[in-house]
Amino acid sequence: MALFGKNKPETVKPRGIINSLGIDLGTLNTVIAKPSGDKFDLYQIPSVVAVKKDDPKAVLAVGEEAKLMLGRTPEDIVAIRPLRKGVIESIAQAQALLIKAMEIGKKGGEKINRIVIGIPGDSSEVERKAAEDIGKNAGADDVLVISEGLAAAIGAGLPIAEPNGTMVIDIGAGSTDLVIISLGGITDIETVRFGGDDIDTNLVEIVREKYNVEIGIHVAETAKIEVGMFHSSADLEIYETEVIGKSADTNRPQKISIDSTMVADAAEPVISEIIKGLDLVFQRLSPELVDGVYKNSVAVGGSSQLRGLETRIYDELLTPITISDDPMTVVAKGAAIVAAEPRALDPEIRINVF
Repeated sequence: MALFGKNKPETVKPRGIINSLGIDLGTLNTVIAKPSGDKFDLYQIPSVVAVKKDDPKAVLAVGEEAKLMLGRTPEDIVAIRPLRKGVIESIAQAQALLIKAMEIGKKGGEKINRIVIGIPGDSSEVERKAAEDIGKNAGADDVLVISEGLAAAIGAGLPIAEPNGTMVIDIGAGSTDLVIISLGGITDIETVRFGGDDIDTNLVEIVREKYNVEIGIHVAETAKIEVGMFHSSADLEIYETEVIGKSADTNRPQKISIDSTMVADAAEPVISEIIKGLDLVFQRLSPELVDGVYKNSVAVGGSSQLRGLETRIYDELLTPITISDDPMTVVAKGAAIVAAEPRALDPEIRINVF
């Protein structure tokens, strides 16, 4: 599999049979990509782990089974997300999640030799080391941690090998990475600690204030996906969806309507912070990279699919962007490509290749 869409010299090709995986260890979902010829085998599981309340290291369920327990567990069981804002909060639970991801990515009884994990670009050395450690403890021989933004650019097939500049806007569940890439490496990065989870939380609050009804966070997420948009100058159709919540007045189920404008209101604080982050990136952007960034900027991540994002960013920053065709999987795909040819990210190799 070619990295960045180019053929590589022999020096960067792995020797022997290397079973590798790319993993986007996300706040909301974990996506696994396994190279398979020129394509990928893709898998996704919720980033949720269920444990005993009195023994957090005693894992009872991981992934979809654990997600179904959120908000519904008995007193002696707790379902938690091991990552918050893209950062590992619980080593033991994150390791259980990664073990599950690696099991899913295996074929038969094969061993996974190498994994590459995508994490937020502003992660500290301690956080990067924690991700490496859980990968090795999960059974991988070789673990590499890279920026989600760089992985997304590679997975999206952007011309990052060029010297002119490329920008990735990666709107994840817990955070948003704004990354400038040139000559195959990151030249600037700004991480905004707001993402899709914040939109969901804000929507829950808006519904509470408007209807005096409490809805679950998963109900809010589903409504966001179904009818969501960002405020912009675009003339977008307003959609509605009906959901069931709990009335604070009667303590009984109550059906309410959520429309696109409500989701846009919930998303406004998030997109405002993203715009501020982009403005900082543009302030630091060198004139040599402006043309490339203007021509090659892409948005990835779940919330990049909300209608109106391209128009809103152009309204604010006069910069056109495109939405990735597969925004949910590009980070894992890019990580998988690097896992297959990790030396291609070394500076001395990049100079020769690019």
